Amino acid sequence: MVVMKRNRGVAVTAAIAVIAALTGCAEMLDAPEVHAARAFPHSGKTLTITSSLGSMRIMPGETGTVRVDRWLRGKASKNGASSWSLRDGTLYLSADCSQVFGDCGGRYRIKVPPGVELVVEGGDDAVVLSGLAQDVKVTNDGAIRAVKTTGRLLLMGGDGSITGEDLSSAEVRARTADGAISLDFIAPPTTVDARTDEGKVTVAVPRNAYAVTAESAEGSARSRIKSVESDRTIVARSGSGNVLVKAAESS
Repeated sequence: MVVMKRNRGVAVTAAIAVIAALTGCAEMLDAPEVHAARAFPHSGKTLTITSSLGSMRIMPGETGTVRVDRWLRGKASKNGASSWSLRDGTLYLSADCSQVFGDCGGRYRIKVPPGVELVVEGGDDAVVLSGLAQDVKVTNDGAIRAVKTTGRLLLMGGDGSITGEDLSSAEVRARTADGAISLDFIAPPTTVDARTDEGKVTVAVPRNAYAVTAESAEGSARSRIKSVESDRTIVARSGSGNVLVKAAESS
Protein backbone atom coordinates (compact mmCIF):
# COMPACT_ATOMS: atom_id res chain seq x y z
CA MET A 1 0.00 0.00 0.00
CA VAL A 2 2.82 2.35 0.79
CA VAL A 3 4.27 1.71 -2.67
CA MET A 4 0.91 2.46 -4.31
CA LYS A 5 0.57 5.76 -2.43
CA ARG A 6 4.12 6.72 -3.37
CA ASN A 7 3.46 5.95 -7.07
CA ARG A 8 0.22 7.90 -6.93
CA GLY A 9 2.09 10.87 -5.50
CA VAL A 10 4.72 10.70 -8.22
CA ALA A 11 1.98 10.59 -10.88
CA VAL A 12 0.23 13.63 -9.41
CA THR A 13 3.50 15.55 -9.27
CA ALA A 14 4.26 14.64 -12.89
CA ALA A 15 0.78 15.70 -13.99
CA ILE A 16 1.18 19.07 -12.29
CA ALA A 17 4.55 19.53 -14.00
CA VAL A 18 3.03 18.73 -17.40
CA ILE A 19 0.17 21.20 -16.86
CA ALA A 20 2.63 23.89 -15.81
CA ALA A 21 4.78 23.22 -18.85
CA LEU A 22 1.79 23.33 -21.19
CA THR A 23 0.64 26.59 -19.61
CA GLY A 24 4.09 28.08 -20.17
CA CYS A 25 4.12 26.89 -23.79
CA ALA A 26 0.72 28.47 -24.40
CA GLU A 27 2.11 31.80 -23.30
CA MET A 28 5.16 31.35 -25.51
CA LEU A 29 2.97 30.66 -28.53
CA ASP A 30 1.59 34.20 -28.33
CA ALA A 31 4.58 36.20 -27.14
CA PRO A 32 4.18 40.00 -27.07
CA GLU A 33 6.40 42.21 -29.21
CA VAL A 34 9.03 44.36 -27.52
CA HIS A 35 9.76 47.59 -29.41
CA ALA A 36 12.99 49.57 -29.46
CA ALA A 37 14.44 52.26 -31.73
CA ARG A 38 17.89 53.58 -32.56
CA ALA A 39 19.49 56.11 -34.89
CA PHE A 40 22.90 55.53 -36.46
CA PRO A 41 24.93 58.28 -38.17
CA HIS A 42 25.95 57.39 -41.74
CA SER A 43 27.64 59.58 -44.33
CA GLY A 44 28.89 56.99 -46.82
CA LYS A 45 27.75 56.57 -50.41
CA THR A 46 26.74 52.93 -49.88
CA LEU A 47 25.04 51.02 -47.08
CA THR A 48 24.87 47.28 -46.54
CA ILE A 49 22.09 45.88 -44.36
CA THR A 50 22.41 42.33 -43.09
CA SER A 51 19.92 40.48 -40.91
CA SER A 52 20.07 36.93 -39.57
CA LEU A 53 16.41 36.83 -38.56
CA GLY A 54 13.31 38.96 -38.99
CA SER A 55 11.48 40.70 -41.81
CA MET A 56 12.71 44.08 -43.03
CA ARG A 57 10.79 47.03 -44.41
CA ILE A 58 13.18 49.59 -45.91
CA MET A 59 11.98 53.08 -46.74
CA PRO A 60 13.27 56.64 -47.32
CA GLY A 61 14.72 58.53 -44.38
CA GLU A 62 16.77 61.63 -43.75
CA THR A 63 20.26 62.62 -44.84
CA GLY A 64 23.11 61.36 -42.67
CA THR A 65 21.06 59.03 -40.47
CA VAL A 66 19.89 55.43 -40.52
CA ARG A 67 16.89 54.97 -38.24
CA VAL A 68 15.84 51.50 -37.11
CA ASP A 69 12.69 50.44 -35.32
CA ARG A 70 12.61 46.82 -34.24
CA TRP A 71 9.95 44.60 -32.74
CA LEU A 72 11.22 41.37 -31.15
CA ARG A 73 9.22 38.64 -29.47
CA GLY A 74 9.89 35.50 -27.47
CA LYS A 75 13.48 34.52 -26.83
CA ALA A 76 14.71 37.15 -29.31
CA SER A 77 13.43 39.92 -27.01
CA LYS A 78 15.41 38.73 -23.98
CA ASN A 79 18.60 40.43 -22.81
CA GLY A 80 21.64 39.23 -24.72
CA ALA A 81 19.64 37.52 -27.48
CA SER A 82 19.86 40.35 -30.01
CA SER A 83 22.22 43.03 -31.25
CA TRP A 84 22.31 45.92 -33.70
CA SER A 85 25.19 48.06 -34.84
CA LEU A 86 26.48 50.06 -37.79
CA ARG A 87 30.18 49.52 -38.51
CA ASP A 88 32.22 50.35 -41.60
CA GLY A 89 29.16 50.99 -43.73
CA THR A 90 27.26 47.84 -42.69
CA LEU A 91 24.16 47.74 -40.50
CA TYR A 92 24.16 44.45 -38.58
CA LEU A 93 20.82 43.20 -37.22
CA SER A 94 20.88 39.99 -35.21
CA ALA A 95 18.40 38.03 -33.08
CA ASP A 96 18.54 34.50 -31.68
CA CYS A 97 15.64 32.05 -31.94
CA SER A 98 17.67 28.84 -31.71
CA GLN A 99 16.39 25.92 -29.61
CA VAL A 100 13.02 27.53 -28.98
CA PHE A 101 9.58 25.90 -28.82
CA GLY A 102 6.92 28.52 -29.31
CA ASP A 103 6.78 32.06 -30.64
CA CYS A 104 10.05 33.82 -31.42
CA GLY A 105 10.92 36.31 -34.12
CA GLY A 106 11.32 39.90 -35.12
CA ARG A 107 10.66 42.61 -37.66
CA TYR A 108 12.45 45.81 -38.58
CA ARG A 109 11.54 49.14 -40.12
CA ILE A 110 14.64 50.81 -41.53
CA LYS A 111 14.75 54.38 -42.83
CA VAL A 112 17.78 55.04 -45.01
CA PRO A 113 19.36 58.28 -46.26
CA PRO A 114 18.42 59.39 -49.79
CA GLY A 115 20.93 58.74 -52.57
CA VAL A 116 22.78 56.00 -50.68
CA GLU A 117 23.20 52.82 -52.73
CA LEU A 118 21.84 49.83 -50.82
CA VAL A 119 22.88 46.20 -50.50
CA VAL A 120 20.42 44.11 -48.49
CA GLU A 121 21.28 40.62 -47.23
CA GLY A 122 18.36 38.85 -45.57
CA GLY A 123 17.41 35.39 -44.40
CA ASP A 124 14.18 33.43 -44.54
CA ASP A 125 11.86 36.36 -43.73
CA ALA A 126 10.44 38.91 -46.15
CA VAL A 127 12.20 42.02 -47.42
CA VAL A 128 10.06 44.98 -48.53
CA LEU A 129 11.42 48.02 -50.39
CA SER A 130 9.01 50.94 -50.17
CA GLY A 131 9.32 54.21 -52.09
CA LEU A 132 13.09 54.06 -52.55
CA ALA A 133 14.78 56.19 -55.23
CA GLN A 134 18.29 54.75 -54.97
CA ASP A 135 19.76 51.63 -56.56
CA VAL A 136 19.19 48.49 -54.47
CA LYS A 137 20.57 44.96 -54.54
CA VAL A 138 18.71 42.38 -52.44
CA THR A 139 19.75 38.81 -51.66
CA ASN A 140 17.13 36.94 -49.66
CA ASP A 141 15.88 33.37 -49.21
CA GLY A 142 12.38 34.58 -48.35
CA ALA A 143 9.98 36.77 -50.28
CA ILE A 144 11.06 40.08 -51.83
CA ARG A 145 8.62 42.91 -52.52
CA ALA A 146 9.32 46.30 -54.11
CA VAL A 147 6.71 49.07 -54.09
CA LYS A 148 6.92 52.47 -55.82
CA THR A 149 10.68 52.33 -56.41
CA THR A 150 12.50 54.47 -58.99
CA GLY A 151 16.12 53.29 -58.71
CA ARG A 152 17.66 50.27 -60.39
CA LEU A 153 16.83 46.95 -58.73
CA LEU A 154 18.70 43.64 -58.57
CA LEU A 155 16.51 41.17 -56.68
CA MET A 156 18.01 37.74 -55.94
CA GLY A 157 15.65 35.27 -54.27
CA GLY A 158 15.92 31.72 -53.02
CA ASP A 159 12.71 29.96 -52.09
CA GLY A 160 10.35 32.93 -52.09
CA SER A 161 8.36 35.01 -54.52
CA ILE A 162 9.48 38.34 -56.00
CA THR A 163 6.83 41.04 -56.42
CA GLY A 164 7.06 44.55 -57.83
CA GLU A 165 4.16 47.00 -57.61
CA ASP A 166 3.81 50.51 -59.11
CA LEU A 167 7.41 50.41 -60.30
CA SER A 168 9.09 53.35 -62.02
CA SER A 169 12.54 51.76 -61.96
CA ALA A 170 14.23 51.88 -65.37
CA GLU A 171 16.12 48.63 -64.79
CA VAL A 172 14.86 45.60 -62.85
CA ARG A 173 16.58 42.22 -62.74
CA ALA A 174 14.89 39.47 -60.72
CA ARG A 175 16.08 35.92 -60.08
CA THR A 176 14.62 33.22 -57.85
CA ALA A 177 15.10 29.47 -57.64
CA ASP A 178 11.66 28.48 -56.38
CA GLY A 179 8.95 31.10 -56.55
CA ALA A 180 6.79 33.25 -58.77
CA ILE A 181 7.85 36.62 -60.15
CA SER A 182 5.34 39.42 -60.75
CA LEU A 183 6.49 42.87 -61.87
CA ASP A 184 4.03 45.70 -62.52
CA PHE A 185 5.36 49.00 -63.91
CA ILE A 186 3.75 52.43 -64.06
CA ALA A 187 6.60 53.93 -66.17
CA PRO A 188 8.15 52.26 -69.23
CA PRO A 189 11.34 50.44 -68.16
CA THR A 190 14.48 50.18 -70.29
CA THR A 191 15.52 46.73 -69.02
CA VAL A 192 13.49 43.95 -67.42
CA ASP A 193 15.06 40.54 -66.83
CA ALA A 194 12.91 38.14 -64.78
CA ARG A 195 13.85 34.46 -64.40
CA THR A 196 12.77 31.64 -62.12
CA ASP A 197 13.52 27.94 -62.09
CA GLU A 198 10.12 26.97 -60.69
CA GLY A 199 7.16 29.33 -60.80
CA LYS A 200 5.24 31.62 -63.09
CA VAL A 201 6.51 34.94 -64.40
CA THR A 202 4.25 37.92 -65.11
CA VAL A 203 5.50 41.28 -66.37
CA ALA A 204 3.11 44.19 -66.93
CA VAL A 205 4.45 47.37 -68.56
CA PRO A 206 2.96 50.60 -69.98
CA ARG A 207 2.45 50.54 -73.73
CA ASN A 208 5.65 51.35 -75.61
CA ALA A 209 8.08 49.73 -78.03
CA TYR A 210 9.84 46.72 -76.49
CA ALA A 211 12.02 43.85 -77.66
CA VAL A 212 10.36 40.95 -75.83
CA THR A 213 11.60 37.45 -75.03
CA ALA A 214 9.11 35.18 -73.24
CA GLU A 215 10.12 31.55 -72.71
CA SER A 216 9.16 28.57 -70.54
CA ALA A 217 10.66 25.09 -70.61
CA GLU A 218 7.61 23.31 -69.17
CA GLY A 219 4.78 25.83 -69.34
CA SER A 220 3.08 28.27 -71.67
CA ALA A 221 4.83 31.48 -72.73
CA ARG A 222 2.89 34.41 -74.18
CA SER A 223 3.46 38.07 -74.90
CA ARG A 224 0.49 40.32 -75.49
CA ILE A 225 2.92 43.06 -76.44
CA LYS A 226 4.34 42.84 -79.95
CA SER A 227 8.10 42.41 -79.94
CA VAL A 228 9.89 45.00 -82.08
CA GLU A 229 13.42 46.24 -82.45
CA SER A 230 13.92 48.54 -79.49
CA ASP A 231 16.41 49.67 -76.87
CA ARG A 232 13.79 48.72 -74.28
CA THR A 233 14.11 45.01 -73.57
CA ILE A 234 12.00 42.53 -71.62
CA VAL A 235 13.21 39.00 -70.87
CA ALA A 236 10.84 36.70 -68.96
CA ARG A 237 11.82 33.06 -68.47
CA SER A 238 10.67 30.12 -66.34
CA GLY A 239 11.85 26.55 -66.05
CA SER A 240 8.49 25.09 -65.06
CA GLY A 241 5.85 27.79 -64.96
CA ASN A 242 3.74 29.93 -67.25
CA VAL A 243 5.15 33.18 -68.59
CA LEU A 244 3.10 36.25 -69.54
CA VAL A 245 4.17 39.69 -70.73
CA LYS A 246 1.31 42.16 -71.03
CA ALA A 247 0.31 45.80 -71.03
CA ALA A 248 -0.27 47.33 -67.62
CA GLU A 249 -3.92 47.91 -66.82
CA SER A 250 -3.38 51.65 -66.34
CA SER A 251 -1.74 52.12 -69.76
